Amino acid sequence: MRPRAASWLAWSLAGLFLAMVVVGAVLSFLTPSVHTPSTEGGVGDTLVLVTFLAFPVVGALTASRRPRNPIGWICLTAGLVWMAIILGELYSAYGLAVPGSVPIPVTIFALTYVWLWVPAVGLFGIYLILLFPDGRLPSRRWRPLALFSGAVIIVESIVALFKPGPLDGLG
Repeated sequence: MRPRAASWLAWSLAGLFLAMVVVGAVLSFLTPSVHTPSTEGGVGDTLVLVTFLAFPVVGALTASRRPRNPIGWICLTAGLVWMAIILGELYSAYGLAVPGSVPIPVTIFALTYVWLWVPAVGLFGIYLILLFPDGRLPSRRWRPLALFSGAVIIVESIVALFKPGPLDGLG
């Protein structure tokens, strides 16, 4: 990817994150009495949203200056995925607090909170550590672990998405 296009893409994704933060803050203040599984409602939700701002900003700064280094893209993507999880929770909480206000709140909760945590944790917990700081594996011997980890993330994502049973955390 060209450096100029990479910079534009990185900052566009950071802008998308900021738009998601604004929507999340609005939903947070519209449902202050409803507590979601990972947040506390109202001002607490807003503080969580602002805290997650660090990942896309660092990712956008890194990806715009060093587009070939995957660390910036991992931070940017993981920050967007975590924001999608939080936004899905807030959307569902609002939809359940004000019935009929938004379509399919339970489905949105199931698609975000129950499923998206797997790739987010995999990106942060495995690939960010494996590829830090220069974007390359420490040696060729780490390649099987990276491939195995990717396969586990994909399989666990599919299992989490299609696992039957009640939705934990949906009060």
